[in-house]
Amino acid sequence: MKKTLLSILSLLITLCSFSQGIQFEHGTWTEVLEKAKISQKPIFIDVFTTWCGPCNMMSNEVFPLAEVGKVYNTNFICYKVDAEKGEGAIIANQYAVNAFPTYLFLKADKSLIMKSVGRMPADKFISLSENVKEELGTSKTITVWDKEYVQKKSDSSFLLAYMHKRSRLGMKNAALFDEYLTLLPNEKRATKDVIELYKQEGENLKITSVAYKNLQTNAFVLYPQLGGYSNSILSFAVENSFKEAIKTKNELLLQQVIDANENIPKIQQPKQKEEFYIGYYKGTKEIDKYVSHATTYSETTLMTVSLDTIEKQDKANYQIFEQSKGLYLSMMKDSARVKELGDYMAHTIHSKYSEALNDIAWGFFENVSDTKALENALRWSKRSLEIYPSEESADTYANLLYKLGRKEEAIIKEKEALEIAKTKKSETKSYEDVIKKMKAGEKTWK
Repeated sequence: MKKTLLSILSLLITLCSFSQGIQFEHGTWTEVLEKAKISQKPIFIDVFTTWCGPCNMMSNEVFPLAEVGKVYNTNFICYKVDAEKGEGAIIANQYAVNAFPTYLFLKADKSLIMKSVGRMPADKFISLSENVKEELGTSKTITVWDKEYVQKKSDSSFLLAYMHKRSRLGMKNAALFDEYLTLLPNEKRATKDVIELYKQEGENLKITSVAYKNLQTNAFVLYPQLGGYSNSILSFAVENSFKEAIKTKNELLLQQVIDANENIPKIQQPKQKEEFYIGYYKGTKEIDKYVSHATTYSETTLMTVSLDTIEKQDKANYQIFEQSKGLYLSMMKDSARVKELGDYMAHTIHSKYSEALNDIAWGFFENVSDTKALENALRWSKRSLEIYPSEESADTYANLLYKLGRKEEAIIKEKEALEIAKTKKSETKSYEDVIKKMKAGEKTWK
């Protein structure tokens, strides 16, 4: 009788656990590792940040589902870490986490089984667990593959299989993709395998890569197969190369980036020409050039667009969305994401101009001390708030007021930023900290 009661109790606990979704461990990383060793289960880690929208969506809508809990609680020791705090920051750095949310699947010895990124519906998230089990069942680990690569790097079939293995582990293959294409004759650089590699690695390419040049050379065959994603790949390559130009302070590469950007359809272009100069000189800390380009662009482009024009453009964009709403629902199979897309389309142009003005105004706040330049930035910040109010824009305006010596006005405006953040249920601590510093007369900038 006692044994039966214990069995029933165990079953009830299990069912309760599943009904509550994923049950995350609350101990230290060392304790989690020890539990994994004892249970002989792999570890699932959700690496998140507090400001990450997709992270919150997964935590609120996917992780609590009973069907998700049943799979993950049975097969894994589950753990959540904030990538910006304590042990979470150490784990994120150790496994090269640079996007959120990232899902790490590890053995108890800390070796990586698989890595995945981004929000996803429950069925796809559950399918990750199947991939992990399949990976655990193989005897050919990534270490073995790495050793074979040294000997077989000139074998295109091996390279293709090697890239698939690495992709399953969440590893990037842009350099290997170039090596693979180099081994192929031109007539075989647009096969199904190549197209799949573009889909996997498109966001990691650069304008100097073989894959980027191949996309242009074989555009007639590749573009129809990739659809609209081909333009996205071009945009990714431009952005990646732009970051490299800043990092290496390479103005020649900057010009190549600007030229490459001109070849992307206008609707897909990540930036206008002047924005590249602004971002580049800000990134390389050439402040005089940054101020010159940012002032010209703000006064002649961003400040000259009327609110009426912006409103008409957003209405037109939303009408297009409404006409295609059914298609989005059938493709995404997620009504919440479709609604989110619709909300974005309703004010995308408002956001574009508001964010552009706010970014420049904030850049001046952080890097400029000249009063006249700061007064200009204050005007741009005010216009940003008029176009599309947000906690970020209100915070920028408040900080500029404060830097210009208008303390009382600054505190009032920072409190507005805090209230907007509360309304949106966004992070509020940074705004509270700024208010404290302003009241105490402390600097709010570096």
